[in-house]
Amino acid sequence: MAKRGFTGAMTRAYGARDHEVTVTATEAITPTFRRIWMSAPTLLAEMSPGSTSYLRFWFPDPNGGDAEFQRAYTVTQADAQSGTFAVDVVLHEPAGPASAWAKAAEPGWTVEANSLGSTRFELADDLPAGYLLVGDSASLPAINSIIAQVPATVPVELYLEEHHVDDRLIPLSSHPRLAVHWVPRVGEGSLAAAIADRDWSDWYAWAAPESGSLKQLRVRLRDDFGFPKSEVHAQAYWYFGRAFGKNRSKAVSAAVAEQELAAAAAVAAASAPAADAVSDAAVAPGAKVASAAEGAAGTGSGSSSRGAWRSQAGSRLLAPLKPTMVLAGIAQALITLVQLAPFVLLVELARLLVTGATPDSYWRVGLWALGLMGAGVVLATAMLVWLHWVDAMFARELRQRLLQKLSRLPLGWFAARGSGQVKQLVQDDTLALHYLVTHAVPDAVNAVVAPVAVLAYLFVVDWRIALLLLIPVLAYVVGMSIMLIQSGPRTQEASRWAERMNVEAGAYLEGQPVVRVFGGAAASSFRGKLAEYVGFLDSWQRPLSGQKAFIDLATRPATFLLLISAAGTLFITTGSMDPLALLPFLLLGTTFGARLLGIGYGLSGLQGGLLAARRIQIALDEAELEIGGGSLAAAVPAGHVEFDDVGFAYREGGRCSKTFALSSPPER
Repeated sequence: MAKRGFTGAMTRAYGARDHEVTVTATEAITPTFRRIWMSAPTLLAEMSPGSTSYLRFWFPDPNGGDAEFQRAYTVTQADAQSGTFAVDVVLHEPAGPASAWAKAAEPGWTVEANSLGSTRFELADDLPAGYLLVGDSASLPAINSIIAQVPATVPVELYLEEHHVDDRLIPLSSHPRLAVHWVPRVGEGSLAAAIADRDWSDWYAWAAPESGSLKQLRVRLRDDFGFPKSEVHAQAYWYFGRAFGKNRSKAVSAAVAEQELAAAAAVAAASAPAADAVSDAAVAPGAKVASAAEGAAGTGSGSSSRGAWRSQAGSRLLAPLKPTMVLAGIAQALITLVQLAPFVLLVELARLLVTGATPDSYWRVGLWALGLMGAGVVLATAMLVWLHWVDAMFARELRQRLLQKLSRLPLGWFAARGSGQVKQLVQDDTLALHYLVTHAVPDAVNAVVAPVAVLAYLFVVDWRIALLLLIPVLAYVVGMSIMLIQSGPRTQEASRWAERMNVEAGAYLEGQPVVRVFGGAAASSFRGKLAEYVGFLDSWQRPLSGQKAFIDLATRPATFLLLISAAGTLFITTGSMDPLALLPFLLLGTTFGARLLGIGYGLSGLQGGLLAARRIQIALDEAELEIGGGSLAAAVPAGHVEFDDVGFAYREGGRCSKTFALSSPPER
């Protein structure tokens, strides 16, 4: 069996299943860009290919060794029924394992591949103002799949780093609002500097260039333009001057630097004729193509405009509550410590009973424990009453603002959303804010502080047994990471399914009065969607049942009790531990698993409330219909209808009709 090293061991641990892939045909798109058609019915059956989805291939050693090297390539075309698909490969020089194999591949050749961790690019329900796509020839297959998915009304700005004169021959997907900018590489910072200095508010950035260029690009997007992390997808597709997967080197050798400068000079010299030599098939119809000189001329000069994003809207809505929530978090941390103190005193009471102390000592420790328990209850109740009062005041004002906004929104806003989405905004999201203000922050703080405080106390008692308690924690982290990787895009798809079913259920319930009178329940789409949703959950969760059982067993109290008893017995019998020191672990250590799981539940509630706050603020920021003043209404005769400078657009900046004027007197 071929050697796959640490990467192979990790992919097997994550549950990857390799499939044999057979080459069926090859096609030279450009002299340095080759499309390879393959067949693997079992591979496509376990994944749902989509935009930017990829496969992991194991390529043989080009030098004839027994090692195999993993490389990932985007699936450019796929037919799930026949089991055939295609990947596009850039033929680099000097050639690595993938380039060497792809250059010589012929029909009948086989290679192993898997779909572990493959994700898809999904359009958000609330589309951004535009898409900023940045890449090069290696990421063009993924970029083309994104462009093909973006609606025609959404603008797309594409920046491509040019490494070879043949890069411009690679075909681009068509889009009516696509603007293409070719940027010759003259160093790691040339691509980032070429991004136009403008307001990128509410745009989404998808970047997959070379690693060095990506580092500079991240800084420019974050520091110069203000892109938030949630609105940027950044991933390096390859490394300049070395094979992918090798150890990184901060310093580039002199030979590599000279090679880069020579290649850049060749590209820059050939950029003008290359622009004329680009074939018609390589340019998307209607796309604007900027020359290399124009791309370089658009470099930023430090006067970049920082934008504002809707994804940050929730922070603006919650800004008046931020001091309250911070204070509540600090108070909850102190209350959690007070609530844990009786358990420590209970351990001390057990020690006194075993050692035969005086009754006065029992009463003193017991009364302190009762007092702290009562103080914890009183403080927690007082804090919740205070937070509920703050929430009531905030919710009253928010609901008034929201209802006033809904009364002035254009009908198109409601037409673009189902009744379920409006109901979620008005009812569900406001309830989620109630949980966020009154419970989410205290629950999250309690979920984090309690296990950390218990673990710190147990480390003080005996660090050896406390260290053993981290074994189930490590098992929990590994199990969760495996489930997340195996889930792939299904995690995000599940949230979209939940919103979709909310809309379907709302429409189904609204139609019940009509259905009961006239019939037609079988024609409802709700039952069909429900069956699809159940099928999705079954296909997603059933393969994860083994990991769920493993996590459940690893975090059960019996598992912690077994570790504590085994280690305690060993240390006590060897004389390296006082038997009484085992009591804190028996009282507190066995509940460590439940406290650990509470971290996930506490943080998930916090995240849900923040998403609800963002949706509400976005709705409050929507443009309202203009309402004429009283003087204007008095000047217009009764029955007079007039349209002046009226146009229509589905989206801001995408007008699809000319403005017109129309006047209709009352007698007409």
